[in-house]
Amino acid sequence: MRRNAAERDGSTHAGRGRHCLYIYVDFMQEPDKYYQEGPSGKVKARIEVAAGERCLIVPYRELSLNAVEELAPRAIVMSGFADHLQSRRIEWFYGAEEVLRLCERPTLCICGTHQLLAHLWGRDIRRLKGLRDLPMRRIGKDEDWPREPRARPELDLSGYFIARGHFPIRRLKPDPLFTGLPETMVMRCSHYCEVKKLPEGFELIATSGHCRIEAMRLRHETRILYGVQFHPESYAEPFMHGKLLLENWAGIVERYWRRKNV
Repeated sequence: MRRNAAERDGSTHAGRGRHCLYIYVDFMQEPDKYYQEGPSGKVKARIEVAAGERCLIVPYRELSLNAVEELAPRAIVMSGFADHLQSRRIEWFYGAEEVLRLCERPTLCICGTHQLLAHLWGRDIRRLKGLRDLPMRRIGKDEDWPREPRARPELDLSGYFIARGHFPIRRLKPDPLFTGLPETMVMRCSHYCEVKKLPEGFELIATSGHCRIEAMRLRHETRILYGVQFHPESYAEPFMHGKLLLENWAGIVERYWRRKNV
């Protein structure tokens, strides 16, 4: 972690103590592009609007438990991916795995990191040579679903189902993440992979017609760890359920710190 990153980003609140920011872990861009092109400002801004707190963007390869302890954020949000797992070296995920396994700060994993959480949970990452994507399914030749042309030779998805657009997501049980939302929400999806098996210790809280594990939560008395396959941060009129979900997430975080500080 580069020192004084929070100060460079304007992410400290004078007079409010250490717990005054969120961190958004960016898995979308490699560090070189991050420092050339800057952070993903739209997502950062939406987290700040929902939480009423500053948000610092951290490139995922700079993430570690020590960095989190130094920054002392109120919560962590981890982004989706822009490419496939095979393109990334396993050691690049060591810091994220350490944070997911050991950090007790409220954490929300979105899309690609929802899948990463399921891949890494309960496994010794240092014994793995690499990770591979788990596509949802192949499309039958007569199925009436959109196809996408091959973008790159190493990533041919032309024969696979891809969820891209706003889809109905069905809540399976009450959860503070879904407060005020209908039983069937509409959320932005942009993925061709999915979590195939619920990780040990997690419970399934939302599903859809195209993806069984749309949202999951760690069963734990004090720790808050969620994964969602959809993108609540990508809300757009008239599909605004993601905005309320982010506000609910901020409420979960606020209540967590109130209990901690009692």
